Amino acid sequence: MILLLIVLSVLGFAVLNVFAKNKRQTGLSLVLGLVFVASVAALMANLTYHFGMEKETTAKTTALVSSADNENFDLLLYQPLGDGTEKIYLYKTDADQEEPKQTGTDKVTNVVETGADSAQLETKTTRWVYKSDLSRFLFGIADNDGQYVSRTNTFSLPDSWEVLSVDQAKKLASLAKEQADTMKTQGQAYVQEKMQAALMADPTMDEAAQKAKIAELTEAYQKEAMAKLLEEAKK
Repeated sequence: MILLLIVLSVLGFAVLNVFAKNKRQTGLSLVLGLVFVASVAALMANLTYHFGMEKETTAKTTALVSSADNENFDLLLYQPLGDGTEKIYLYKTDADQEEPKQTGTDKVTNVVETGADSAQLETKTTRWVYKSDLSRFLFGIADNDGQYVSRTNTFSLPDSWEVLSVDQAKKLASLAKEQADTMKTQGQAYVQEKMQAALMADPTMDEAAQKAKIAELTEAYQKEAMAKLLEEAKK
């Protein structure tokens, strides 16, 4: 509509200036000239400074599952870019998802927060939208309604989750594979030693209680061993 207004004002101004015979027609031509100038200025302001528009932010929250398979803890992976200050996060929202999704890099801010009750991703996207139907009617030809401005991804994770780079995750998997036999042997020795101490403290422990204690000690050792591997993988 704004382009039509510009064209009509130019034509009207030109015609009236050529054929103007009285002050009324001259005055009208000046008005049309002002309409032309104002229309062009408004169009340029819309294209350059988003005149007639405002920023609108929408939010979407999605539950997360571990980005990689690991029996001991859930992972959120990232890929550092450049000098490492910028990162692309790799995340999954479905356990059946084969490949993780990636956060973008175009005016994207990624934030990782811990201490949450459950793992989730909140995505806030800001776009330019028209303030009114009139503004949309006038400037809609610019095709900038819904123009992307920025996006913020906030990953809220429980304390049990770990955040690793892709290379760190690969190193962790490699270390776990290399030390699997050693960990198994050490684990058995650990459980046996702790179990003997438990039986000495409570000689009346029945078979069911012993099985439960063995499972508890096995889990404790695995967590301790994996914590050491994780620390090494982060170096």
